[in-house]
Amino acid sequence: MFEPENSLEALMQAAGRDAGIIPAFYQALLEAEIYILTPEAPMKPGRRRSLKFQEQINIATVDFQNMRWHPAFTSKKRIYDYIKEPEVCLGAAARNLFEMLPNSNFWLNPLSECQKPLPASEIALLMSGKIFDTAMRSAR
Repeated sequence: MFEPENSLEALMQAAGRDAGIIPAFYQALLEAEIYILTPEAPMKPGRRRSLKFQEQINIATVDFQNMRWHPAFTSKKRIYDYIKEPEVCLGAAARNLFEMLPNSNFWLNPLSECQKPLPASEIALLMSGKIFDTAMRSAR
């Protein structure tokens, strides 16, 4: 049984049951810290560091439905549910990651009971704010 680790996960779970919550989920997602896997980034275990200006990093991808996706996680627990070996990850506000990686597909919590694919087209609507119009119409 999926137990939310934070308010974003609670909203994500609730939005799956009630379309009226979808706008609140999207708003919370933009501001929430999410994590992506950066397997080749130099990092000491258990430490945090900031990215340097224009630093190049490799971000993990998975293939699904003939598309490439960045696995992204709504909490550290979700990372360890997905991978079994220690892995370097980058945590940042989702809005910042979406800006850093334009035209990318993200898959929130892959293999979890509470997951959400976010194709680049949906992220573009989210970043422009147009998704809130669509979500409000479908919630009615």
